[in-house]
Amino acid sequence: MIKHLMIALSLTALTGLSPATSTNQTNLLARTNLLTQYTTGETPLISHKKAKLGDISLSMTEVQVRKILGKPKSVKNEDSPAVGKLRYLQYQDIYVGLVEDVNKPNSFSVYRFSTRSRKYTTPDSIRVGDNRAKVIKVYGQVSPQQEGRKTYFSYQIDLKDIPAALIFEIEAGRVTEISCIEQLT
Repeated sequence: MIKHLMIALSLTALTGLSPATSTNQTNLLARTNLLTQYTTGETPLISHKKAKLGDISLSMTEVQVRKILGKPKSVKNEDSPAVGKLRYLQYQDIYVGLVEDVNKPNSFSVYRFSTRSRKYTTPDSIRVGDNRAKVIKVYGQVSPQQEGRKTYFSYQIDLKDIPAALIFEIEAGRVTEISCIEQLT
């Protein structure tokens, strides 16, 4: 099971889980490792209702996302050998990744999103710029993962048998990015 999860994560990583910049590819490796912790029960469990940024949440349809956020700055479509068709919507201050429903062609739903903007908050009022102590107070203590100057706090989301995590990237004691990722299978 773990081996299959790691293969799926690796393939997902190669298909654009994050915008294709060297910085984001480094961040992606850290997020992949954080999702792996899900399978070992090393992260606190949080309600899927708390895994949101503004009104955006996992499993929303593309239609719902566009109704909330409007027309994206850019749209990128990809074919993934592991999971099928992927679509990425880039907005001014939030990035949304979607996967096509295998039973409904051209119907996409959210499997990941991230922001580096203070504009969006989690349901518990955490936003980019908040200090790490506030994150710990709200979501609990976790074993952080260090990647250079960045620290990642990963919180497991209670989705039925699907690895998913709400991840806070922290640098110099402050949240610099908030991401939410559901493992694609």
